[in-house]
Amino acid sequence: MTALILSFFFVATSAFAQKESIVYIGTNGKLTTLDQAIFMQKTLKKSSKVTTVLTYQLTDAKWTKLYTEKYKTLNDSTFQINGNRENYKGTTFRTFTKQADGSFKFRDVAKDQLLRSGSAKSVVPLLVHGQVTEYYMGGNKKSVSEYNENELVSNENWRENGDKYIDTIFYSVDSDPTFNPGIKVMHQHILKGFKDAGIDISAISGSLILGFVVMENGTIDGIKIIKGLAPNINSIAFESFATLQGSWTPAKLNNKTVRYFQIFPINFIYKQQSFEFAELGKGGILHWGAY
Repeated sequence: MTALILSFFFVATSAFAQKESIVYIGTNGKLTTLDQAIFMQKTLKKSSKVTTVLTYQLTDAKWTKLYTEKYKTLNDSTFQINGNRENYKGTTFRTFTKQADGSFKFRDVAKDQLLRSGSAKSVVPLLVHGQVTEYYMGGNKKSVSEYNENELVSNENWRENGDKYIDTIFYSVDSDPTFNPGIKVMHQHILKGFKDAGIDISAISGSLILGFVVMENGTIDGIKIIKGLAPNINSIAFESFATLQGSWTPAKLNNKTVRYFQIFPINFIYKQQSFEFAELGKGGILHWGAY
């Protein structure tokens, strides 16, 4: 993910060369400059054995910290990584081998489970280039993705049970998809689904998150529950999207329509006895693989 001209994109040419270095990341993982960045990764060399990577997102013209990773050097080919990251909370062990061209082969393991492996141009922070494979905690393959200088090029994806999912999905685009005839109509349709099922939504608390793919032709496919509640609640939400009438204006990346993984959160807030829809979520360029 870093091969570009590292001396241009990094404050320091190596994560180990100075006490601090910064990587700026734009749409779809592109390594860029500050004025085009939507993510920033700041690497702080605390000591010869401890390095901290802070990840920020640009929100309302301000940099907001998303999560922190603490790298501890165990030996010349292994890091112990602690912290809350986008897809995993806890301790990960990253082993790596430097290649003749200066790139790395790496493996991320947690609780004796292989989470991710592949090729990278930097391992602190991880900036990928080439093929990267991800796995579910149960061991099944999650995705096989191709990257070019940290930008996602293509991917193959599978569901947790091993069934094939939709390929070549993007999580960060130049232009997000939009629903026609509008989000208000979508909300009304989902509320009607709960009402028709006889569900008292004021008695529900918690959050439900759905994911689906807005295809390049404006249809949706691959609806799945990312974070669920009771099975009957999940089923109603799923069916509401499956029966949603309307079309989408597809996402665009580099002036081309692409498949986009859309996140749709629904919040049930008991205190207010209300039912809220959060803003349609973005896949996020720091997300690895499909949900």
